[in-house]
Amino acid sequence: MRFLITGITGFAGRHLTARLLSDGHEVFGITRRALTPAEHGARLPNVPPDHLSVASLSDAPRIAEVIRQARPDGVFHLAARTTVPASFADPEETYRTNLFGSLHVFAAVHSAAARCRIVWVGSSEAYGQVDPNDLPITETSPFRPLSPYAVSKAAADLAAYQWSRTHGLDVVRVRPFNHTGPGQAPHFVCADFARQVIAVERTAQPPRIEVGNLDVVRDFSDVRDVVRAYLAAWKRGQAGEAYNVCSGVARTPRDILDTLIRLSGVSVTVVVQAERQRTVDVPALVGSAAKLHAATGWSPAIPWEQTLRDVLDDWRARLAAG
Repeated sequence: MRFLITGITGFAGRHLTARLLSDGHEVFGITRRALTPAEHGARLPNVPPDHLSVASLSDAPRIAEVIRQARPDGVFHLAARTTVPASFADPEETYRTNLFGSLHVFAAVHSAAARCRIVWVGSSEAYGQVDPNDLPITETSPFRPLSPYAVSKAAADLAAYQWSRTHGLDVVRVRPFNHTGPGQAPHFVCADFARQVIAVERTAQPPRIEVGNLDVVRDFSDVRDVVRAYLAAWKRGQAGEAYNVCSGVARTPRDILDTLIRLSGVSVTVVVQAERQRTVDVPALVGSAAKLHAATGWSPAIPWEQTLRDVLDDWRARLAAG
C-alpha cells in the first residue's frame, strides 16, 4: 500500500512512518520546509528523499499536485499547529492551518485520489469544558472548546463529517487524547518533565524541577499505541465516523512527575511557576475508546511505566548527544 502523511516529520508522524514501513508499506510525506541531509537522516532515515514534498497547507494547488503524484491508498492528515499557547498568540494562523488546511486536503483527495481513504487527526481538546460527572468522554459528548486551537480542531472535525456526507469522501475521524513517548518536543508536559529530570541526573541543572499546574486530570497514551490506532481506524473504521484514541486512565501531571522522579532515582525540589500555567485550562479530560475497540479491536498495549522509562532513556540519549 502507498500512504501519504502530512506532518510526517512531527512527533506522531515519525512514529507512524516507522510503523507503516515496518509493515511493508510505501510512505510519502509532506513537510513545511525542505530537510537538510542531516535532518533527513535523523528523522526519516528509511524514507527516500524523493518521497518527501515541500508544501504549505495553505497552498491548495500544491497540496492537490502532491496527492496526485503520490497516488496514495491512504492519507493520514496529521499536520497542524498543535500548541494551545501558540493558538492564543496567533488565532488566525491556527484557523488557517488547522481548518482551511484540512479543507484543502479534503478537496485535493476528492479531486485527485477519490478512492483514497483519509484518517483525519483531531484532538480531545475540542471537547473542552466537560463536567466531571460526564466522564469518561464519548464521541457523542458535545464540543465546548476553550482555546483557538480547540476551536480549529472542532471546526475541522465537523468539516470532515460534512465532506463525508455531502461529497462522499472516505474520511475517518480520530480524536487522540494526550500522548507521549520517545522523540516528543520538550514543550509537552511529559517530555518537559523528563528533560529536566535527566538534566538533574546529569548534573546539568540544579536539583530543581519547574512545573505548571500539576493537578489537572488527563488521559495519556503511548504514541506507539496511538499510531496503531490510526492504522486500525484506516483499516476498519467506518467512513464519516469519529473515534476517541485514549487509555481511559485518569492521570495528573503530579502523578507523572512523581513516577519519573522515582524511575530516575533523583532527588529534586518541585517549583510551580505561574508563567507555565495556561490562561484557561480544562480541569479533566478522560475518554472512552470503547467505540474504537468495538470497530477495530484496538486497545493500548504498552505499559505506562514502560512508556515513561522509554521517555527518560530518550532524553538521556538526547542530552548525551548535546
